[in-house]
Amino acid sequence: MKKTILLFMAMISFYAVVPSLALATDLPRVMIVGEDVDRDTVPRDSRVFKRVLNSISNELIDRGFDVRDEAALTHETHVQGRVRRSDAELIQIAKDAGIDVLVIFSIYPNANVNANSVRVTARIEGRLLSVWDGARMGNFESEPQQNQLVRKPYTRNDVLEAVGALSKIIGSDVGAVLGDRLDQYHPEGDSSDGGVSSAGRTVEWTLIFDGFTDEDMLNVEDYITIYTGYDSHRPKSNAVNTSSHHEIWYKSSIDSAHLKRNMIKMLKKMNEKGRVYMSGNELKIVKQHRVKQRTKKSNNGW
Repeated sequence: MKKTILLFMAMISFYAVVPSLALATDLPRVMIVGEDVDRDTVPRDSRVFKRVLNSISNELIDRGFDVRDEAALTHETHVQGRVRRSDAELIQIAKDAGIDVLVIFSIYPNANVNANSVRVTARIEGRLLSVWDGARMGNFESEPQQNQLVRKPYTRNDVLEAVGALSKIIGSDVGAVLGDRLDQYHPEGDSSDGGVSSAGRTVEWTLIFDGFTDEDMLNVEDYITIYTGYDSHRPKSNAVNTSSHHEIWYKSSIDSAHLKRNMIKMLKKMNEKGRVYMSGNELKIVKQHRVKQRTKKSNNGW
């Protein structure tokens, strides 16, 4: 078994130096959504909201991130045009659409009134959320130094129009902050290695092994600890682990396609038949048991 594992390690080392294989973490599918359940925030169906969202999107796109449009992904499956949506609804929509990172932001307009004038500013706050493992990737807040004068007396519509005039500045500023933070988790590949980078955000995977014995799992652990990007692993504490069903929390910066490919290679090296399924950050490996053929012994006395 040890010789087989050493051979497997050599194969992984070979693939690691081939530039055509991307061993970096996946470039995340990003979706930008508004959290407007608070009545003090600007609703997502307003022109101001759309201007800010477009400015944030453009900044992230310019930095090379994969930004997806919510309406384009959900127009056939979800009710459109809803406002004042909760966190739970936004996260569920992101999962349904196959999104990896959710950018959730809120716009708070503010009118500073004094005896001489009314000056409108706006504050944007929000957070980055890793959809599949629930990890918080950071918060952000932006409030431009600029303000807009509005006439007296003023209405809420006057305030929103003033915020609209600031929206491009606000959106670009927030987009720059988000781009910097995402760059830390998903750095751009170095041209010296063919655009491949082994650095990236450590992701927590759930690995499920169905039909594997305790002895099988000893061999499995020998393999998964030598995969590219391996950080740590432990039994999943809120799962029912038995002698034939094992669930593991597995932390690694490995690319999803590379992880699945390694699992298929592992089954082959272990001389086992099985199927590998992937959904979000969950990878399930189902072992196929060989059917034992029982034959009736002949009675030579007849």
